[in-house]
Amino acid sequence: MSCARKRPVILLINDEYGTSKGGVSTINYHASQTVGLTGKADVYCTVLQLNVPEEDQKAADRDGVTLIKPDPRGKKTKPSLDWLTDYHSVHFPNLPKDVTCIIGHADITDTAARNIKDQRYPQADLMMFTHVIREDTELYKGGESAMEARKKENDMLDKVDNAKAAFSVGKRIFDHFENKYRGEKRPKKHFIFLPKPSQMFLATTVRPGGGQKVVLSVGRVRKVEKLKGHDLTGQSMREVVKVIRNARWCVRGISEDDWQNSLKILEDALNSPDLNPTLLPYGTQEEIRHDMMEAHLVLMPSRSEPFGLVGLEAIAAGIPVLISDKTGLAMMITDLIAEGKLSAEYRNVIVETSVNDRDRASNVKRWAAKIVDVLKHSDYEFEKAARFKQELVESKYWEKSHNDFLQACGIPAAAADQ
Repeated sequence: MSCARKRPVILLINDEYGTSKGGVSTINYHASQTVGLTGKADVYCTVLQLNVPEEDQKAADRDGVTLIKPDPRGKKTKPSLDWLTDYHSVHFPNLPKDVTCIIGHADITDTAARNIKDQRYPQADLMMFTHVIREDTELYKGGESAMEARKKENDMLDKVDNAKAAFSVGKRIFDHFENKYRGEKRPKKHFIFLPKPSQMFLATTVRPGGGQKVVLSVGRVRKVEKLKGHDLTGQSMREVVKVIRNARWCVRGISEDDWQNSLKILEDALNSPDLNPTLLPYGTQEEIRHDMMEAHLVLMPSRSEPFGLVGLEAIAAGIPVLISDKTGLAMMITDLIAEGKLSAEYRNVIVETSVNDRDRASNVKRWAAKIVDVLKHSDYEFEKAARFKQELVESKYWEKSHNDFLQACGIPAAAADQ
């Protein structure tokens, strides 16, 4: 007589369930949803919010995920990552019993995940998501950040050492850490994880038209303007507006504390008498979706972008996109074209982008020409974007990586295939 298989109890360690903070939060949301919607596991996710936003709570309820809020224990201060990393026994006394799998996020909640496993669930499996290549991204932040890149990656290796599995988001990150894991510190298994487009964006209906041609960029500005390519966009839009007189540039993802600094950085890059950037604060998925519905083009001109979730969501919404070739998303698109899962016409959404600042003029010329071309032929570009969306969904590129993730979590293969 066979024993019944134990139902997995999965605990994801993060500071929020929503996606307002971008990449890590969005991947945590994808991972939580992937396991929660199977109905084959009890899924919990920590948050560092005393009052969870209504939108986040509704999403968690829909996805079959129980959110665990901190206990302030009389503290008046805002909950911080220390509450998870060093004081989880005080501020999170109500974690579930018999956890079988703990999931953290490299360089954000990996220390908290390992501490919680070691101190409270020694029998549980530990898994990590890796979202970033510090040796690439820190270079463009300059100063101490660039010098500390190797130290940060070594810290990430410390936390993932001997974990049951590590999941790298996209092939660009996977290739980087597959090499790193040749060293002494490594997880037991290493997988690629490819995010599936969010249903919210897939359900979006868009159309060309309107009295303006809106170009949308998403991502914070101060200290990362070179990394995210905002300087390239500004200088490119200076040339674009000379041809497309009704062009408008919107930038979503500005911190209120950095508003004036961000505006100055963008205005200095733009340096145009004909165009001012429109700055928008950090936004929810719903707010970004609304931005995209009003946009004619979404840009991702990053000099280094480990994946590029915003670009993926724009494609899912059916909006024309231009994506730097230095992104993980561009690598995925190129691979899908090579595999015959996407038409070769979509290679034109990828723009060659030099990482060398001495090539700035060439970068600006290429990006400006591409932007002008897309905006001039907006009706055709929206038709192409609709085909791109359909082919991307039909490719089901995410299926294998999601099956690998579910099985690593202890969810049977039959459930993973559903």
